[in-house]
Amino acid sequence: MSDAPAQRLLRNDSRTTRVATHESLALPVPGAQALLRTLRAGEKVLALYRQGLGHAALTESGLILLGVGSAPQATRVPKPLAILRTTHGARRRVDVSVEGRRVSLWGSRLDPSGQLVMQAGTLVPDTLAEDPRTAAAAAAESISLPDDHKKALLEELAPGEVVRALYRDGWGHAALTGNGLILLRNLWAAPKVTRVPAPLLILRRTYGLFDAVEILVDGTPRKLDGSKLDPKGELLQSMGALLPAASPARPRRGTRIATWIRRHPVLISTGAALMFLGGLASDGGGDEASARVRADHPLTVPDFTGAPLTTAATEAGDHPWLKVSAMDASSAFRPLTPAEPGWRVCFQTPDRDETVRPSARMLTLYAVPDREECPTRLLGPRRVLMPDLIGEWYEDASRALDDFGLDRAVHFHAHTGKRLDDTSRDLADWQVCRQQPDPDTEVSAHTRVDLWLIGPAEPCTEPSPKPKPKPKPDPKPDPAPKPSYGTTSGGGTTGGMTGGTTTGGTTSGGSSAGSTTSGGGSGGSTTTGGSSGSSGGSGSSGGSTGGSSGVRFGQFCSPVGGTATTSDGRPAKCFMGKDGQARWGYNSG
Repeated sequence: MSDAPAQRLLRNDSRTTRVATHESLALPVPGAQALLRTLRAGEKVLALYRQGLGHAALTESGLILLGVGSAPQATRVPKPLAILRTTHGARRRVDVSVEGRRVSLWGSRLDPSGQLVMQAGTLVPDTLAEDPRTAAAAAAESISLPDDHKKALLEELAPGEVVRALYRDGWGHAALTGNGLILLRNLWAAPKVTRVPAPLLILRRTYGLFDAVEILVDGTPRKLDGSKLDPKGELLQSMGALLPAASPARPRRGTRIATWIRRHPVLISTGAALMFLGGLASDGGGDEASARVRADHPLTVPDFTGAPLTTAATEAGDHPWLKVSAMDASSAFRPLTPAEPGWRVCFQTPDRDETVRPSARMLTLYAVPDREECPTRLLGPRRVLMPDLIGEWYEDASRALDDFGLDRAVHFHAHTGKRLDDTSRDLADWQVCRQQPDPDTEVSAHTRVDLWLIGPAEPCTEPSPKPKPKPKPDPKPDPAPKPSYGTTSGGGTTGGMTGGTTTGGTTSGGSSAGSTTSGGGSGGSTTTGGSSGSSGGSGSSGGSTGGSSGVRFGQFCSPVGGTATTSDGRPAKCFMGKDGQARWGYNSG
């Protein structure tokens, strides 16, 4: 039936009008009718969720679980809800406990983060994870024990007795410790606990698709399998010894058949019902049923591995199998039917080329989605190829990761590299710029996926910063004036002057006709000669022992220590330079 009538039913009822308008989940008509029958007068639905193959409705009073089928069963869970795990995974799942089993809720548009569910309950700690005797096994095993089994196991364990592995035991479970086995049975009544002390009696070592180990408990064979900590049963076998083939303790064939019938009640009931219906059909003259019974003969099982699941199921329908079923080939235990498209067969039981009577056997096809590789062994870990998410919107990328079962995604800003908090901001319209692991890399379901995101209308590549203007260089200072070095020709003697030429000016003239000498002890002076003439300039010959004017800094001078005044009136003094030449310099006092 279409979903439109169910939506009309919900819209026409005031208790469900809001969710029918805003939720994207489409309930089937039987589910909508069951929900309306279960709701009390005035009890409004706050949100709708997916759970397993069915749906769930959160109301003001609690939770209503809706099954599947033409007459779905509605289960009411009153407040406060027992929250086993807060929001987790790409689909924002919230796990609650319902009658001792774990139920995951997700997919609501009105409550995308699961806050309404968590507000309606209290967080219940995992008793196995908190007890040091069972913490390691609870963290590593994929087997989930019902709440009553957890309680019974913890009560049975001795102080310091540590659980080494957990197994499936038909309808029950088993825990391996250093002292032996603890068997937990009866799912519908109070669990029955049976201790099997070491050494264990091994009837059959690891065998079959599930790598099971068969042991003997009180004369009854029990098959244990499904442990992640002990996938091949090696720990189990190390706790016991293999019974010899001729041992009288081994059960006879009749005991094994009775045990098999007791451990497979659903299969036996199905077979009995089919035989009954076959009898009715033959009494009524059904030719097709009679033909199928007459066609029952030994069959060599075909090889279905590698074929599409729907094709394999169709081909299997050509033979009178008791039932053709499909199961997830990996340890994810995803629900599956033979008519599910997009899956590929990896394993099968019975095995290919095995000779069986189809009417007495059930064919099981173990498959994985086409986008996954087959696990290396039945119920082994998933082998996922990392999808290419670059350029996708975060909402689409998150949905793709969830489809692959990759629920450990961490988000970073593509420019700053800082971690993004998806609870405080809406990342739906952000774009994926980079990812780790790279596309097409084989990863496990527990691999962490790092995504670098960028906001709307922003480029993935960080734009280059604008260049800062370069500061103008300081103007170069004017160069200091270079000193002018003059040359003086001629010389002077104390008390006399001789004409000549001086660099910087030309002095021409006569020469003194005599000489001037300074007297010695007479204290007077005598001048002999004539006068000197000059033309064009004046020059000094020699130096000055007293004060003279008109010198320039840097000119040669003599004697060292003599003083003078420059042409601009500054005091000068004759200093000896580093090159051994005496020059005029500033006289600082």
